[in-house]
Amino acid sequence: MKIIFLAILIGNVAFLSVFAQKAEKIDEFSNINCDTYLARIDNATIRVENDPTVLVYFLIYEGKEKRYDARSHRTVLINSPVGSAQAKIRSMKAYLLLRKSPLKNYVFVKAGFRENSTVEIWLVKNVSNLPKPTPTLEKGRYGRRKALGFCTGCCGE
Repeated sequence: MKIIFLAILIGNVAFLSVFAQKAEKIDEFSNINCDTYLARIDNATIRVENDPTVLVYFLIYEGKEKRYDARSHRTVLINSPVGSAQAKIRSMKAYLLLRKSPLKNYVFVKAGFRENSTVEIWLVKNVSNLPKPTPTLEKGRYGRRKALGFCTGCCGE
């Protein structure tokens, strides 16, 4: 009888631990160069390859972005253009397809506005514990330039 009780107890603990798993933030970045961006996305694809049941959530926040100013020969922060988050999502999807990683394992969320354009990468093992966006600004300001994704030379627009 003790063995049956112990087996039921262990089964319940294992069952509850699966449902108690929270989403895990594995990365967050803002205004990085192309090679660093690709390495961070590759890290997410490796996680999916190691565990095909996991979902990777990308929370994309719009905000100021670094751009090279040809007149002053400096990198400056500018307001992101309209559609910046969507352009980043398109370029991320293009890179994941280039890597032959199944898009069904990835979820892309336009998460609102922050001071700087930011991407958070979350691993989700249980869909009842999804990451929640945490914008720091209620409303953003947009610039007039065309929205570009990441690494436009290899996998962007």
